[in-house]
Amino acid sequence: MYLSKINSIIYSTVLSIILISCTKQETKPDREYTYFGGEIVNPNTDYVVLSKGDTYGDTIFLDKKNKFLHKIEDLKEGIYSFKHSPETQIVILEKGDSVLVRLNTLEFDESLFFTADGAKKNNFLIDMYLQNEMERKNLDKNDFRLTPKKFKQKQDSLLRLREKKFNVLLGKNKLSDLAKEICESSYQYDFYSRFEMYYYRYQYSGLHRIESYKEVPSSFFEYREELDFNNDKLKRLFSYNRFLNHYFSNNSYTNYNARHTSRHTISQLNLIDSTIQHSYIKNNLLRSITINFMLDNKNDYTSENVLNHYIDISSNSLYQKELKKLSNAISRLKPSNLIPDQELISSTGETTTLSALFKKPVTALYFWSTERKEHYIKAHKKASYLSSIYPEIDFVGINTDDEQTTNWLKTIKRHNYDLNKEYEFKFPKCSSEELVIHYTNKVILVNQEGKIINPNADLFSYTFENQLMNYTQLANLKH
Repeated sequence: MYLSKINSIIYSTVLSIILISCTKQETKPDREYTYFGGEIVNPNTDYVVLSKGDTYGDTIFLDKKNKFLHKIEDLKEGIYSFKHSPETQIVILEKGDSVLVRLNTLEFDESLFFTADGAKKNNFLIDMYLQNEMERKNLDKNDFRLTPKKFKQKQDSLLRLREKKFNVLLGKNKLSDLAKEICESSYQYDFYSRFEMYYYRYQYSGLHRIESYKEVPSSFFEYREELDFNNDKLKRLFSYNRFLNHYFSNNSYTNYNARHTSRHTISQLNLIDSTIQHSYIKNNLLRSITINFMLDNKNDYTSENVLNHYIDISSNSLYQKELKKLSNAISRLKPSNLIPDQELISSTGETTTLSALFKKPVTALYFWSTERKEHYIKAHKKASYLSSIYPEIDFVGINTDDEQTTNWLKTIKRHNYDLNKEYEFKFPKCSSEELVIHYTNKVILVNQEGKIINPNADLFSYTFENQLMNYTQLANLKH
């Protein structure tokens, strides 16, 4: 059901009434309906989308003051996602809630804040998410270098701090059993993922083998004894799904001592198929693991074997169709093939094509989104640096966001990027699929004729500059 702008304006007049009633009550009133609303500062579009998987979806329009309010009848309680393009976050909604959100698109996650009587549990989720993202940056730099015993000691200490915050939440607020489970799981599964990631780094990386340590705590994986692989309440919780990916990858590795081989991937798929009964959770995991293999693999034969095995055990026909389409796109993006031509919009608003850009011996196409500010700033700095060293290479930045023309123009002008080297896809979804843009560091290198040199270079890889040097030398020899 799509709300009209008129309905949104009517709803916004109710907003102040809910806010007043909510500020006077610490416990949730006995409402028949559920309300979700708020305010978007610096909006990218004139609407937000509230959804619950494939079973529910509503587009909610902003009023003239960039506020919105949505009334939900017959609510199915649980985790919902709300999207204000291009960003997405989750929210817990229960019957009778009024949840109001305020955010600034310039700092989406950091500015996001909930008010009204459904706020506390949702602010806790955001707090846990931000805390985990901050600590994850330290894992690679420091924590993964610790011995197993010291690593566990540090993570257990951090986990106890989370538990204290959770107990404070419970002490001050009356939460339902559903909200308690989601809030507690949100940080617990983040820590479970850390242990799985650590185990991989030291057991399989070849740098530090875990068996070389004499003091591996017997309780290192104690959480595995109480895992629920079919938890319907957590099926849309990011930390839960990320953990499951790490867990099944590690457990299937015991049979095959090489990651990302077809046998190892098929072992993962089989383990998931035999362990998980919940169709939604199972199909999402099967899809994720198969896609990751197809993107990393360079052998068409083994990719086809994995894809066929996935199709045999998957029950989601839409996912099957998606992965077949991905397989065809990957096959077309081979060295020496012509790059699939795409329509672009220039910074002056004119429509052009990829093929019109290839004027130098080598063109490096890199991709970015306003959704990831830290990445696009780093990417442009790296492209500018490399462009100064390799003047015979054109570095062209392409924005991949949906419906972001205005915001994209503001961004490239605010950062003083070279407007002649900035474009956005006219049809971002189609173009991203055809060029297989599944990770942010991807660079496609093409020659002056539009033939692909490398379809999957990495802008931040330590080998990237060596590749550029070799490509430019070959190009100069041909000329």
